[in-house]
Parts: sequence; C-alpha cells; structure tokens
Amino acid sequence: MMLSILLLGGGGLYWTGLIAGWRIAVLAGVGALSGAWVLLIFQGGIGPTAFPILALAAGLAVSLKRIHRPVWQVVGWALYALIVLALGFRLLPGFAPVPVMEAPGVGNPPVVWFSPEKLILLGLVPPLVLTPVAPWSGWFGRDRPRLTFALILGATLLVLVSLALALGFVRPGWAFGSLPVLAYRLADNLLFTCVLEESFFRGIVQTALIRGFIDRGWSRAAPLGIIAASLLFGGAHVGGGTAFMLLATVAGFGYGVAYYLTGRIHYAVAIHFAVNAVHYLCFAAPPGAR
Repeated sequence: MMLSILLLGGGGLYWTGLIAGWRIAVLAGVGALSGAWVLLIFQGGIGPTAFPILALAAGLAVSLKRIHRPVWQVVGWALYALIVLALGFRLLPGFAPVPVMEAPGVGNPPVVWFSPEKLILLGLVPPLVLTPVAPWSGWFGRDRPRLTFALILGATLLVLVSLALALGFVRPGWAFGSLPVLAYRLADNLLFTCVLEESFFRGIVQTALIRGFIDRGWSRAAPLGIIAASLLFGGAHVGGGTAFMLLATVAGFGYGVAYYLTGRIHYAVAIHFAVNAVHYLCFAAPPGAR
C-alpha cells in the first residue's frame, strides 16, 4: 500500500508541477517518487544491472536539454527514442514487476503489479516535451482550448465507441476486482500510461515530425505529422492485435489533433484518459500488469 501511495501521490504532484510550473509540487513529487524508487529496489523491482542503463538515460536526457549542436541533437534524440521504447516494451534487463495491491484475505496472490520501467519513464519523458508548433488562432483552437477539447473529446469517443461495438469489443472491466483495485488501476493508467504516452508520442514525436516537415517546406506539415505520429502510436499497440491497433491509431489521431490545436499536453492526456476509462470500464477486462 505504501508503494502505491508514493507512486500515485508523487506522480500526481510531479506531473501537475511540471504542467503548472509549480516548483514546490515538482520537488514534493520527486521526493515521494524517490521513496518509491527505494522501495522498488528493496522489493527486487530494480536490480543492479539496471543502474548503468539508468545513468546513461539520465545523462542523455540532460544533454539533450543543454547541448544544442545539430549533430548531437539528431544522434541524441535517436538514442533517447530507442531507450524510451525499450523501457516501454520492457526489453531492458534489471527490472521486474512488483506487487502494489493484494487481494483481500490471508495468502491470496497480488492482483495489481507495477512495472518499475514506468517510474523511470516518468522522469525521462515529460520534462523533455518539446515546445508546440506555432499557435493556430481563431474561434476554434488555442484561443478557445476548452471548447476545442470538449468537441474533440466528444467526436473521438463517438468514433471509437462505434468502432469498438462494430469490432465486438464488449467485455466490461468494472466487473473485475474490487472498487479500490478499480480506482488504483484508473489512477495508474492516468499517470503511467496516458501521461507517458502523450508526452512521448504527441509532445515529442508528433511535434518533431511537424517541425521536420515544416523545415522541408511541406505545405501540409501539421496533418502529415499528426497522421504519422498516430500510425506510430497504433503500431506500438501491436500486441493487442490488428483491430486494437486500428482503434489505437484512430484514438491517436484524436489526441494529436487536440494537442496541435490547443497546444496544451494536458488536454491530450485528458482525452486519452477518458478513452482508456471508457475502454477499461465497458469494453475490456483489465490487463494484468501494464
């Protein structure tokens, strides 16, 4: 229980502080997450073989913020993307899932596990989100972000729910587990799935693609960047099968449009979380330890 409190409380403070520019919240979040880091080490979630990888990743992230030489930026970002993807797909040694919540009763097995790679990614990805492409002004967009958010949220949910019903994704997740387990899974999904995936795929990948297309003089740089990032996002969900990849790609397009038009990553995160919550509660039983 202590580990889950440190992870969710620290993660919430840390990300909120980054978004709002509240240094005290960032520091408090880092303190709580450091406590979670220590517990993960003692519980065997992070082993000695992971330390060199983590040192390399941390040094790389710092250098990308401070060293702006073109050659290093290209090489550094390529290495950074590989490390992030390797952590996200759990391909690096030295990490093992640890239990954060157990089933009621003595001797019952854990029902919720946490992958330590996600804690590392929370420190590596959100701080490196790139500055969004130049604002788009008008009655719809960055001048009216809440309206834009509401419209895109409604449209995204409408399309995805229709597709999910057509593809036969109906297996209510709310029927699996107790209310505390459900609440933890949703909170974990917000901080360690939605925040991480949107920070990487929209805040970094999509923005970098749009900038690259603009530099090459492509007239439709923004749509192409959003589509390309959505396809990459869908491809990252290959483990769920072809139909799930399609749903993820469509969802990614909605998240990408929201981020591009509003210029605020938390709106993309909010839409992503709303989609995941609907999927989790109404269309799929919860995964084991994602």
